[in-house]
Amino acid sequence: MNKLKKYAVIDAHNHLSMDATMKLDRADAESRLQAADRLGIDKLCVSIPLTAPCPSPDEFIRANDAVVEGMRMNRRFLGFCFVNPGYQTEALREVERCIVKKKMTGIKLYHQYLICDPIMKSLMTLAAELGVPVLMHAGKCTDAETIKSQPLLSNAMHFLKAAEMFPETTLIQGHIGGGGDWEWNLRILEKRPPNVYIDTSGSVIDRGIVSKTIEALGIDHVLFATDGIFEEGVGKVIDAGLSESECRKLFRDNFQHILAMRKV
Repeated sequence: MNKLKKYAVIDAHNHLSMDATMKLDRADAESRLQAADRLGIDKLCVSIPLTAPCPSPDEFIRANDAVVEGMRMNRRFLGFCFVNPGYQTEALREVERCIVKKKMTGIKLYHQYLICDPIMKSLMTLAAELGVPVLMHAGKCTDAETIKSQPLLSNAMHFLKAAEMFPETTLIQGHIGGGGDWEWNLRILEKRPPNVYIDTSGSVIDRGIVSKTIEALGIDHVLFATDGIFEEGVGKVIDAGLSESECRKLFRDNFQHILAMRKV
């Protein structure tokens, strides 16, 4: 696996966690770095998203503070700022703090709102002004339990609508392998606008999932990621039989292109 080191791999979607005191769980952070070392991953884009229906500003600020602590612990962690868009004033203030002052890399959203909800406008506008990507938890779930627990889970149709609403904002759909009907998702994203990317992370390792993703979106808009599921995340990419040029784009260059859009 260490043959990947030559690519200086960037994991575009990973996480940190908090301990019982609501501070960074340093043992968990260290274990992620060790896993990355074994697999030849250089940098990890990390966030601490909160999954409750309506996390408060105090809660998401505390989560972001733990990510900042992780960034200080090791420069290989690239922080993503999590916010609840429902608190518009506080969310914008927190993004400014995290991106401008704390030098985070992007914004992470979960399932509190659909990505195409009009409430997103000010947040998406700020992301475009700062030149940073918005990574959104997503999926096309088909089982009743998940649909009930995540009624506002965004899927590819929502991303297409958001891309039209916010054409200047770089959007990343999280984890093609996160569960549900990933092939339906790809059929929709064949209409992909230029500001939409997708990452390869997730526990689903169906044969052909990576090659079909590249076929649908084009290699320039697919990002390598594990979402913390390291071995499967690397293995399914290796199994795709990509060319040297495709590997370089998937493992690093595509995300570097996104980083180059930064304006602050």
